Amino acid sequence: MATRRPPNRKAQILEAAGVLFRERGYHNVSVAEVAEAAGITAPAVYRHFRNKEELLLDAVLGSLDAVEGRIRDAAGLDDMLRAMASAAVTRRSVAALWEREARHLPDAQRGLVQNRASDVTERLAGRVREARPDVEAADSRLVALAMLAVMASTSRHRLSLPRRRFEALLHQLGERVLRCPLPAPAATAAPRPPRAVAALQPSRREQVLAEATRLFDERGFQSVAMADIGEAVGIVGSGVYRHFATKTDILIAATSRGGDRMLVAFDQAVSRASSPRNAVEAAFRSHVQLGVEQSHVIGVITNEREQLPERERTALRRFQREYLEMWVRLLDQAVPGRDPVETRMIVVAAQGMARYVVRWARPAPDQELVERVVAMGTALLLPD
Repeated sequence: MATRRPPNRKAQILEAAGVLFRERGYHNVSVAEVAEAAGITAPAVYRHFRNKEELLLDAVLGSLDAVEGRIRDAAGLDDMLRAMASAAVTRRSVAALWEREARHLPDAQRGLVQNRASDVTERLAGRVREARPDVEAADSRLVALAMLAVMASTSRHRLSLPRRRFEALLHQLGERVLRCPLPAPAATAAPRPPRAVAALQPSRREQVLAEATRLFDERGFQSVAMADIGEAVGIVGSGVYRHFATKTDILIAATSRGGDRMLVAFDQAVSRASSPRNAVEAAFRSHVQLGVEQSHVIGVITNEREQLPERERTALRRFQREYLEMWVRLLDQAVPGRDPVETRMIVVAAQGMARYVVRWARPAPDQELVERVVAMGTALLLPD
């Protein structure tokens, strides 16, 4: 007698794929490995999906549909925050799918994901305006982006708490962002000081490094060829080899330089602070400003670590741990007695929120946006 397929087989495949894509990256996972994780054969996967690309697209769109459903169906703002927090704890791969892995999709499919993510943001922005009619439409979208990023922060670390405590912390952080007073917009934009001399043209090597970093961030390291980098710079692909022996060498240079800039920005901000709380705000402001100026560098450090050779990957992982601990020690001085695991989660949430809002805010980031992100980040890091 034939065994009947379970009615949720497709959902099981998508769940298994989502976890593997988050843990190892899209290009490092095969359909056979997805099948094994789901407890089926590879041909069984192909009964539901034509190829791995379609599997990724369905996983991303499905995760966005689930988030929108929780926002839409919630009875009120508190119910919505609790539902989002629960989903963020139980399905930690969701955010990594649409924020990181969707970059590997072709342009048309990536556009579908961006439009769907925009729909989710607008629906949440509508709920924000219900709770805060004082917030203008543009700012309600910023708050919505920030709330989504806070919930998505669970995909950026492996820290854990008992489930109820974990959900309660995310609920609390979402509430802080929602209720955060935003700075009033400036009456007029501050004029830019005139330049004394024309900016120097960067060297060809610097151009290669900058364009490659942008492409790695936008498309993912494995989806970028040397020819793509050359085209972006305006040279033939083989010309890139005059400056870097391999594509991996470019990634190593980008992550190494980015880490150095993060450390310098942190040290300079803290050294000028007048108190522990002032140091936290100054360090976060510096972190946000760096994210505006070096968005692609921060994106590569965040998302492309697993593409580095083992030695450099280990070094970057060590740097990221040490950078997090610098923030934890700083916060311990400003808010003593807080649980260290919670402190680490809060730091990751605040930094992830800054990167996400800066990246997806429209129009292009400016100083007013920086001030709003700093206000929301400070509300996360330094409770009243």
